[in-house]
Amino acid sequence: MKKRNLLIEVIFLTMLVLMGSVVSTQAVAASTTQAPKRQIPTLFFHGFGGTVHSMDYLIDQAQRDGYATRTLTIVVNPKGKVKTYGTWKKSAKNPEMQVLFVNNHESDYHHTAKWIDSILKLLHQKYGVTRFNAVAHSWGNNAIMYYLENYSQKKNQPQIDSLVNIAAPMQVLNRDIYRRNDWRYSNQLNKDFRSYTRPDSTMQNLHVRELNIMGQLSPEDHFDKAVPVSSARSLRRVFKGPHQTYQARLFTGPRAEHSALTRRNPKVLHDIEHFWWVRD
Repeated sequence: MKKRNLLIEVIFLTMLVLMGSVVSTQAVAASTTQAPKRQIPTLFFHGFGGTVHSMDYLIDQAQRDGYATRTLTIVVNPKGKVKTYGTWKKSAKNPEMQVLFVNNHESDYHHTAKWIDSILKLLHQKYGVTRFNAVAHSWGNNAIMYYLENYSQKKNQPQIDSLVNIAAPMQVLNRDIYRRNDWRYSNQLNKDFRSYTRPDSTMQNLHVRELNIMGQLSPEDHFDKAVPVSSARSLRRVFKGPHQTYQARLFTGPRAEHSALTRRNPKVLHDIEHFWWVRD
């Protein structure tokens, strides 16, 4: 198992090296003016089995469109140790950060939430981050939600500003859809979700803007091939606090398939860009 994890990490780091020259060149091109203070970073969290490619389309296209700058790549090893690659200049416009979990098949999102806590501690200590945006896909949603409920109230903890949930499996999933891993249809999943909806929950008291993106293959198929629409839609029960806004988008057709929502759907990209960076 140790050899396998080491091999996975080596593959991750090799791909990062190959990406390095392109990333650094694009970041310089996108940053033409100096800013006295770093802007709020946006962190991208992949889902179960996610790779370096899971969020590439959203990150790189936002940069090409002139909205943001790819900066750091954050890698978390199976023991939770955090390493950063790349640079984050103060002049970076709407900095984007890709988060990669070497153990990308960790289904216990309680562990992943603890790793997110380590990431944000590092960003706070090293770069002075006090607020952040996040976009999560699939199982990554459960990690960020659990993090927000159980870690965000800690002293000196960076606070969420805006959140995008994509294909969020918030409720127990049908075994015919997810056949691997009991966490995907465990009582813990329901227990955690109920804790988010309590009026006295940490979640309900956060100051946050939320965009919920869901996929539906066809009018007959009420799911995106992995997550039922009803499971993702249940997020509307969470973001009802006095300092919160909730928006939802339902996409249909082949490009609304579970993985396609983040990898090749320009309409999803458009809505995310406008939600974050084109405010009325």
